[in-house]
Amino acid sequence: MPDLTWDVQNLNPQAAVITLAGSIDAKTVPSFQEQMNKVKDSGVIKFVLDMENIKYVNSTGLGFLVNLADSLEPRGGGIALVKLHPKVKVVFDMLGLNAFFKIFGSRNDATAAMTGGAKKVEEAPVAAAPVSASAPPPPVQPAPAALKPATGGTQTFAPPHGEEVSVSGQQLDCASCKATLVVPEPGNYKCPRCSAIFTYTRDNKANFLPRRRLTPIQMTLTCSPECTEGLVTMAGLLAKRAGFNDGLMKSMEASVRESASAIIDKAYASNEQATYQVLMVASDNEVSIKFSDYGKKIDPDMKDGAGKAVFSVTRESMDVFDLKAHPKGGNILTLSKRAGA
Repeated sequence: MPDLTWDVQNLNPQAAVITLAGSIDAKTVPSFQEQMNKVKDSGVIKFVLDMENIKYVNSTGLGFLVNLADSLEPRGGGIALVKLHPKVKVVFDMLGLNAFFKIFGSRNDATAAMTGGAKKVEEAPVAAAPVSASAPPPPVQPAPAALKPATGGTQTFAPPHGEEVSVSGQQLDCASCKATLVVPEPGNYKCPRCSAIFTYTRDNKANFLPRRRLTPIQMTLTCSPECTEGLVTMAGLLAKRAGFNDGLMKSMEASVRESASAIIDKAYASNEQATYQVLMVASDNEVSIKFSDYGKKIDPDMKDGAGKAVFSVTRESMDVFDLKAHPKGGNILTLSKRAGA
């Protein structure tokens, strides 16, 4: 039997039910992504995923689903998940991924929610929302047609000092979330997807304001494989939104997995009932992660059974690696990486 099977049933030109069975892991995730992208490319923007027979989803699969849902939202679409397996659902609950999806207990409820009042959506880039220099930013309007920037009076637009991108044919890729945006004329705009502010100038350049520091994410995790995979997924998502390329994002994921595994194995002797804390902070182009536990003290130069340094990947990959004793017993591990480093 194949490791992952799927069956696609179109409900209408814009909605489809996909029944999945098996595991979405390192072996099957490429075919899973390819199949999902094919369905999307066919014009489907509303997905109902029957997950009852999916027992495992790895971090890459979770990250792909989050990014897919994020890309569908501006077009009026989304993803509904049906009958999540408990081992998969715990990761969604732990990381707050429910905000990206609609979750249902039955296929009928999911299909009714996703097909009710469906309207045709034009296949077009998202229009950048204009920003007035004298008023708060307007509500996000993810319309397919280009919008005019705010004008009038004596207001002026001061070009922000941040990342600069090129504009081609009145289109550009958002420096923050990489969405394709329409900018009809010079002015100040806001990305409807991630709210990044930028100025489009007459020299076919767009200057983005430096992104603000995001709200810190605090979690208490058990030493279980599901929590480790969920943590790795969140680290990858934060890295991507901080502007990391694919190589740096994977490096961040590998470092977080290695660090969590070290705490689980060395501090808690693989006791899945034990817990540790994680604080994750993303800013303009940097991600910082702090682990803390109350387990056995870990020697930063400790080696595993094969003679390999426990933190070999993390030390090589991270700009900051700091492991010290917790004042109340245990360990505090701080990692940090910049996108350009």
